[in-house]
Amino acid sequence: MTSLLTNISAMTALTTLKGINAQLDITSNRVSTGQRVSAAADNAAYWSIATAVRTDNASLGAVKDSLGLGSSSVDTAYNGLNSVISDLQNLRAKLQTALQPGTDRSKVQTEITAIQNKMKATADSSVSNSKNWLSVDSAPTNPAYQATEQVVAGFSRGVAGALAFSTINVDVKGIKLYDANATSVNTPATSGQVFGTTSLTGTAGFTGGTANFGGTNEVKFDLTLGDGSTATITLNNTTLSSAVANLAAVTTTEFLDAINNQIAADTAVTPLAGKVRASLDTSGRLTFQTTATGAGTNAQIAIQNVAPTATYTLIDVGFGTGTAPTDTRIGSGSAAGTTAGRGILDTIDGLTSFAVSTIDISGLAGTAGDTALKAIITQVDRALAKVTDAGTKLGANKTQIDGQMSFVDTLMKANDRTVGTLVDADIEEESTKLKALQTQQQLAIQALSIANSSGESILTLFR
Repeated sequence: MTSLLTNISAMTALTTLKGINAQLDITSNRVSTGQRVSAAADNAAYWSIATAVRTDNASLGAVKDSLGLGSSSVDTAYNGLNSVISDLQNLRAKLQTALQPGTDRSKVQTEITAIQNKMKATADSSVSNSKNWLSVDSAPTNPAYQATEQVVAGFSRGVAGALAFSTINVDVKGIKLYDANATSVNTPATSGQVFGTTSLTGTAGFTGGTANFGGTNEVKFDLTLGDGSTATITLNNTTLSSAVANLAAVTTTEFLDAINNQIAADTAVTPLAGKVRASLDTSGRLTFQTTATGAGTNAQIAIQNVAPTATYTLIDVGFGTGTAPTDTRIGSGSAAGTTAGRGILDTIDGLTSFAVSTIDISGLAGTAGDTALKAIITQVDRALAKVTDAGTKLGANKTQIDGQMSFVDTLMKANDRTVGTLVDADIEEESTKLKALQTQQQLAIQALSIANSSGESILTLFR
């Protein structure tokens, strides 16, 4: 039936055209934006996830920038330390030259001063991102100083949504070379040592590499520490009978164990136990070294031969065969104390009256001068070891930062892929669909036109 009031065909064609146009708008938007989910209305769940991941990626970008700045600061400090290491090696060589007889130490000091100035200039110029980790001012009034610099290395999101940041810590306090602020720091005591005159196996007592305690041979001496601890060590066929496999061929290991066992068993009012130990040095000499190196004078050690009883003969193990008190040897370490602590190169460590930065050998002369110069060389060697250790720490920080930068970069790429999987449109598919919808749109327009023309054919009947 054909109606003049209601054109069902036209209504159907119009509904179809509207549906095609709606799909065409969606597809055109996907093609133009490259996204199939560009708003929450498209897919609320995917849009929410993608937004959170994009936010995380923005934070990771900031972390990557922080790591880049941290890497630059570490590189700057590391290069400065490498330069100073070379300068310290040169400084030690100059000091060793000054030990030679006839050397004009005032002229050598001129070269030393130049090296000292160069090291200070290197430290002062090792600045990156307005930060200097080698030449600092640790005064409490300086807010820019941080004993431990933190480089933001990552973040995590807790169950409740709270963010937690991880950091890579750089120990500025442990690597600083100069510090304008002097603080009081504790200096450890050094151990006292006494050495035998020759290799233990080269003594008369150990002819052939072992000692014969099967007869009347005896080793007997007093050990005394600065705190008053004293014990008499006696090694003969009686005291060794249960401690060695063969009294006629006591090895150096058995001999050392027997001495240390007697030290450990000392039950005097002020015992030696835990305070001193016997060993062999790199030359094989019998050595006694204190292990308790606290304050006071307990770092001092004395060894003194004791005359044997009538039934025994005192044999030499590197400390002579004289009797007390004519054959006494004393080795003293330094007591613990405090000193003005600054950086590695401007701290007086107690070994000498100089810091590495203030070494002056121009006035050193004679035997006392030679002794002082040797102590300065040891001090420079210690400083070189500390600077090398500081370089090792920075190298570890550099490796950690570079590794974290690589990880963050990989994580950001993975997040980008995640977002793409959720919201990106398949352009090939959407382009094909767009072409099909455009064709359908044309057909729908033609169908609507045909449906609208059907009323006109009815009107001709009234003419």
